[in-house]
Formats: sequence, C-alpha cells, structure tokens
Amino acid sequence: MSSDAHRAALERVALDMAGRGWAVFPIQPGRKFPPAWHRKATCPGRGPCAAGHVFPEHLATTDPEVIARVWARAPYNVAVYAGKSGLHVVDCDVRKPDEPAGPDGWAQLQALAGERGGPLPDTWTTTTPSDGRQLWFTVPPGCRLACTVKTIAPHVDTRGWGGYALAPGSVRADGAYGLFDDTDPVPLPGWLVQANVERGSAATSGRTVTAVAVPGAFAAKAVSEECARIAATPYKQGRNKVLSTAAYALGQLVGARVLDEGYARAQLRAAVATWNAPESAVKDDGVIETSLAAGMDNPRRITPRRRTRRAA
Repeated sequence: MSSDAHRAALERVALDMAGRGWAVFPIQPGRKFPPAWHRKATCPGRGPCAAGHVFPEHLATTDPEVIARVWARAPYNVAVYAGKSGLHVVDCDVRKPDEPAGPDGWAQLQALAGERGGPLPDTWTTTTPSDGRQLWFTVPPGCRLACTVKTIAPHVDTRGWGGYALAPGSVRADGAYGLFDDTDPVPLPGWLVQANVERGSAATSGRTVTAVAVPGAFAAKAVSEECARIAATPYKQGRNKVLSTAAYALGQLVGARVLDEGYARAQLRAAVATWNAPESAVKDDGVIETSLAAGMDNPRRITPRRRTRRAA
C-alpha cells in the first residue's frame, strides 16, 4: 500500500470511530504512543493551551473536519480515548516468552467470569499485533471508571478515563490491530465494574446487609453529580473544599449501605484525575480517604418512598 493510500485508510478509520461517537486522537505513525506532549510545568500557554493546560484526552475529537485536516498530514494511527467516548476497554494480554507457563489474559478473564457468575457477553472486540484481544464495552449510567493495571488479573488491564485503545487498522512495526468481533459494544457487566474498582479488602462493620457494587439510580445520580462538580472546579479555586464535601456526601451513602465504598472511591479518584495535577495527588487522595470515612461515620438517613393510593 502506498503511503498516501495508507494515510487515507487511517483517515477513514478515524472518521469511522468518530461516527460512532468515539473521540479520536492521532498517534505517531507506526507506533502506539501519542506525539510528545509538554508537561504542565513547561506549558507554553498558547495554541490548544491558551485557556489552560490540556492533555491529548482533552483534544480527542469527533469533529470530521478536524479529523480530515489532521490526518491529511501523515498516516497517524488512531487512538480512541475510552472514558471520553463512554467506553471501557478490557485489554487481555498474552504471556511474554520469558514468563513461566500459565493462562494468558483471555483465559484469566474467562476464569474470573466463571468464578463470579459472569456473564462475559459478546461485544465489540479487537486484536493486537501481539495476539492479545481487547473487549470494548459501554459504561453503565453513573460510572466513571479509571484505567487499571493488573487489578482484575495479572494479564488483564483496562482503559477508562485517562487511557486510550488503538482502533483496528492502526499499524505497528510488529503488525496491525484488527477487528475480531463487530458486535455492537454492550454495557460493562456489573461484576466487571466491581472488579475494576476493587482496592483490597475493607474492614467490615458487622452488618448483615452488603452494599451493592453497581449503584441504583438514586446513588448513581449522586455519584454523577458530585464527580461532575469536582471535574468542573477550576484549578486552585476551592478544589479542596469541593473534593471534601463530595467525598463526605458519597461517604454518607456508603454508610447508608446504598453505595459501595470501593466504587465511590474509584469514581472520586477518576474525577480528580481530570484535574491533571499529579503534584497534588497525595494530598487529594488523603482528602478523599478522610472525608469518605467521615461521611461513613454519619450515614445519610434514606426514607423509602411511599406509594400513594389511587382514588377509587
């Protein structure tokens, strides 16, 4: 394939992904990494960063005019930014040649589905040049999931907010990404949502009722609103207060047993990640932990909605 034909093919891939509502960003030709991007400390404050420092995820787009203009320059590979696109991608890796014998990521994911009662539904699936496979799911309402590395299983990573997956048709020196299953993406199963947010065992309160992994509509709305408030807070403008009040409010729902603690913590961390402020990550995480715990110690009283009788 000629260079121009290759470029045109990748432009079509980018437009196809954008047509699905998925935000794309150009990746270095023949690579899986985005172009070098300046750090916040060295941000020039002009161009895309004129209104404040941004990262490639912020610039990922579905605008066909922008895509046509960018991909006219070179045969860029196509990154789909998962979180911004309402997706969560489960990446099943193969074992490296120097690793001892054992199951690969796909086998580990299937085994985990069996242990937790599944399901592991058919969904849009791509293959990687190393023979791995990536399962693309839509994100359930109220979920804002970050990326994970080896959280689900030793050879299973995920791509959520802050991460991307390469679209089929993208090419590396060792091969191309392909389409394995063109089934439309289905919602991420509840057991996978839970596996994605687990952060180790938490102390038990001795209660016989367990919190749900995936929140109901009431709790999901609260999570969505609090996390949106965090993400919308401008840099250094009351962020600590906004984060602490949001974490406290969700902690109250955890204490009321209508929201899973690990889920709440993961959503808060994902919202903080949109600030792109690694210099305050330790402090922000401390605010989350302290405020969550305080809210859990003062559970919100939730009164069941009474049904009204219909007039005879």
